[in-house]
Order: sequence, then structure tokens, then C-alpha cells
Amino acid sequence: MSLHYNKTNGMQFMIAYFFGALKARVYDDEVRKWISVVGVDFIGKKLVNSKEGPPNFDQPKMTLSKLLEYGNMLVQEQENVERVQLADMYLKEAALGDANQDSINRGTFYGLFFYPEP
Repeated sequence: MSLHYNKTNGMQFMIAYFFGALKARVYDDEVRKWISVVGVDFIGKKLVNSKEGPPNFDQPKMTLSKLLEYGNMLVQEQENVERVQLADMYLKEAALGDANQDSINRGTFYGLFFYPEP
């Protein structure tokens, strides 16, 4: 099923993306287990031109508690991304602002503000 974002099925798209990310998190655990068995130093030898072929992973067990844990982690990560974006926007607009962009482009903006004495 192909999902495209629009006003009528936008929520459906977001839910499909969320559960896809959740499933990837569960498989991340399997990859970490494989790395701990193989060893970090030998990952390249196991993946590149290996006589054994690529690693195979069994479908992991997805318990409700594990899905809830990963779901909460995804929500926290999204909130962190939003906070960083807001901070970046604030710093861009508050520190430099669009009004100073022409000074920056001309090379006359020095970043120091002097207030005249009364």
C-alpha cells in the first residue's frame, strides 16, 4: 500500500512511519547482539566478500513492553529535534536577525553593540 501525505490520510502516513521506526529499533537490538558475538574489529570481514554470505537475522520477538519502551524513546527523540530546531531558529533571529543580514553580507557586521552614553 502506497501512502502519500495529504490532509485526508496524513495521520495514516505518520502512524505507518512511526511503526516502521519502531520495527527498525527492534532489529537494531539484533544487530547489536550480532556485533557483540562477531566483535567490532571483525565486522568488515563478515560483511565484505565473506564466504559465509551476509548475516541472517531471525524475526525478533516484539513484546508490548519493548514496543512501549521504544515508542517512548522515539517520542523523546522527536521532542529533542523540535527543541533543537526552535533553539536554532531563536538564535538565528535573535542574535543576528534578518535586519543584520545585509551587514553580514557586506562584511560590516562586527557582532559588538555599543550603546551611546546618555
